[in-house]
Amino acid sequence: MAMSPYIFIVLILIILSMYRERTVKPGKLLIIPLLLLWGVSASFQPAYFHSVLHVAISGILLLIGLACGFGIGKMVNVRIHPETGKVTSRGSLGSVILILVILSLRMAARTWLPESNEMFIAIIHSMFFVPLGTITARNIMLYKAYRRLTAGKVSIQ
Repeated sequence: MAMSPYIFIVLILIILSMYRERTVKPGKLLIIPLLLLWGVSASFQPAYFHSVLHVAISGILLLIGLACGFGIGKMVNVRIHPETGKVTSRGSLGSVILILVILSLRMAARTWLPESNEMFIAIIHSMFFVPLGTITARNIMLYKAYRRLTAGKVSIQ
């Protein structure tokens, strides 16, 4: 229970950061999921995928992450900033709520399943696939919106 104030502070920071308008940088849209994939792959033990249960749960959680990411990506507001002419993105209230639900479910999984259960171990190890799928799908949607907005834009320098 000592961590609850910290979790509350982190949630507030997440909400505030999602509402901030940011410049879309297409290079970062690819690099961040690759770094996350590298981090996820480095955290697995070599014998992790020894059972069909672990592979199935990892695949299901990756699909859930992708579905959430596409949902968040559709809710993000992407526009060309009128003053700077740069493509910017800003999270919507729906995307913030979806992220908070995902974080809450991840935290609640520890209390819902007993620690001695093989299903618990498989889910906890596979939880990394949810943010991987979410960030990847959101970045795909952002890149598509970026390409759509910049397709008709001609740069004269």
